[in-house]
Amino acid sequence: MTSRQPLRAEELWQACVDAQEQLGHHHFRFFQQVRDKSGVLSAALSAGYWQRAAALAFLTDVHDDLDLLPQLVDFAMMPAWAAQACRAITNIPREQRVPRLGELLAAHLDQLTDEDDDYYALWAEVLADAEAWTLLAQLVSAARTSPNLLLRDIAARVAES
Repeated sequence: MTSRQPLRAEELWQACVDAQEQLGHHHFRFFQQVRDKSGVLSAALSAGYWQRAAALAFLTDVHDDLDLLPQLVDFAMMPAWAAQACRAITNIPREQRVPRLGELLAAHLDQLTDEDDDYYALWAEVLADAEAWTLLAQLVSAARTSPNLLLRDIAARVAES
């Protein structure tokens, strides 16, 4: 039995390039051929790590889907997934995403308590990334009236920026 020589840096890099090319090809085929993209992607977002990562990458790079906005907002509230989820959210056309974000924010604001300062901060990031300025102002206004000093501090920092 012979042992394989370790791959050189250039060979490893070429393998990465080849995999990226294959991914692009498969994304194109999925985009062109699958009718229920929302259903497949929604299931993937609810599945394990690699399914979720692949779905978020697809939604970030290739496809926007307003139907998946509630799930994307939920992932934007999770620090490990927030950056990718926010990029996928901003991929949705602004004229579609802002009104739907307003509906989601209204529902979430009713559920948030003054102890949910982390969620207020994450919502502020989502709304700023989504360029939903009126909604961001509503969130800041709600945070300013809180007895929680952390929320008032978040409101002040967001208002300054």
